[in-house]
Amino acid sequence: AKRLEHAEEARTLVDLGRYGVLSTLSAAEGFPSGSVVGYGAREDNGLPIFVFSTLSSHTGDIDADCRCSLTVTAPGFRGASDGRVSITGRVFKVTDEARAAQLKQEYRAKHPNAFWADFGDFSVYEMTELVGVRLVGGFARAGSVKPEAFMAAPVDKIAGFSAPICGHMNDDHAEQIPLYVSFYTGMKVETAKMLSVDHLGMNVEASRDGQTFKVRLPYPEPAKDRKGVKDQIVSMSRAVAAAAKADEDE
Repeated sequence: AKRLEHAEEARTLVDLGRYGVLSTLSAAEGFPSGSVVGYGAREDNGLPIFVFSTLSSHTGDIDADCRCSLTVTAPGFRGASDGRVSITGRVFKVTDEARAAQLKQEYRAKHPNAFWADFGDFSVYEMTELVGVRLVGGFARAGSVKPEAFMAAPVDKIAGFSAPICGHMNDDHAEQIPLYVSFYTGMKVETAKMLSVDHLGMNVEASRDGQTFKVRLPYPEPAKDRKGVKDQIVSMSRAVAAAAKADEDE
């Protein structure tokens, strides 16, 4: 089934995220240290912007050694079958006041309630050197992405609408989703629910014989916008209905 390219999926996951695990080298012990931090992905290249307190241990770690990685999980992450991405690079404090103000504005676009970002003991940091990207999209789907490919990749604009689209389908059209799985994969399932969507298709969680697993279902045609997703789902429903009618006529 058609899927996003690794670079596009990685860039989209980072763009959708608001929090991640920042791994630094502890300035105190010299061992790896992890902190949950907020971030905002830059619109131009997807690299993260941070606003750190001088009191946070990871701030001191980065000031002493700029090498770090940020791990971001997919919305609704529950386990190993869900997507995540780690980006590794160098993070520096932004000392130019004009640039810091610009980056802080981008950060607050992702964190509109971060009023504390203007407090005097908080400073803007940014990843300016990306050295590695590792995407794990679930079982049997993983790979490295070249830094330049990540920074040049587009963000899937439909993925951000996953929650309302999937919520509507799961609440109001739940009976259709197992039929999609059966029609497009040939596999009968007992239950199914939509987890996420992008411009190429949907990710579905299905169950059969007590086992739960994920299925990728492509749209008949790529969707260009949110309305386009609705159009593709309608086309899928019509195809399922036509196949059912053909079976009845035989």
